[in-house]
Amino acid sequence: MRDALAVVLAVAFSVPAALAQYGNAPNNYYPVTYSGATFTGTVSANRDDQVTLTFDNKGKAETFVGRLEKSCAVPSKSGRGMTAADFPLGTEVTAFFNRETKKKSDGEKAKENVIIAVTFDSWNGQKVTEDKKKIFWCTDHQHLQFKTW
Repeated sequence: MRDALAVVLAVAFSVPAALAQYGNAPNNYYPVTYSGATFTGTVSANRDDQVTLTFDNKGKAETFVGRLEKSCAVPSKSGRGMTAADFPLGTEVTAFFNRETKKKSDGEKAKENVIIAVTFDSWNGQKVTEDKKKIFWCTDHQHLQFKTW
C-alpha cells in the first residue's frame, strides 16, 4: 500500500512539471551569465529582434515575449544569422533566456526577457526528435562553463 501511494504521489507531482511552459535548461555548457531559465511555446508573433511564444494548455494560455540578444547562429544558405522575424509562425521553440531590468527614459524600471539561445522543437510542422535537437546561440558570449541545474 505504501509503495502504491509513493507511485501516485510521484505521478501527481511529475505530470504538472511535464506540462509547464517555463523550465530549466538541461545540463550543458552555457555562458557564465546565464541563469538557466527556459520557455517553450509556439511562435505566435515575430518582428525585428522580438519573438512572442504562446503556450496553451487546456484553454489557459501564457505568453512570453523575448528579444534576441543578437541574431541566432542557425545555418542558412545566405550565411547570415536568423533574426526573430525569420522564425516561422507556428513553430515550437524553446527559448533560453535571462530576465534583465532596464531603466526607461522616464526613470521607470522595465523587465525584459533577453534570449541567448533557442532550440526548435518542431520545424515545418514536423516534431524534431530529441537526438536531432540542437542549441542555436543568439549571443556573443564565448566563455562557456558546464552548468547542472
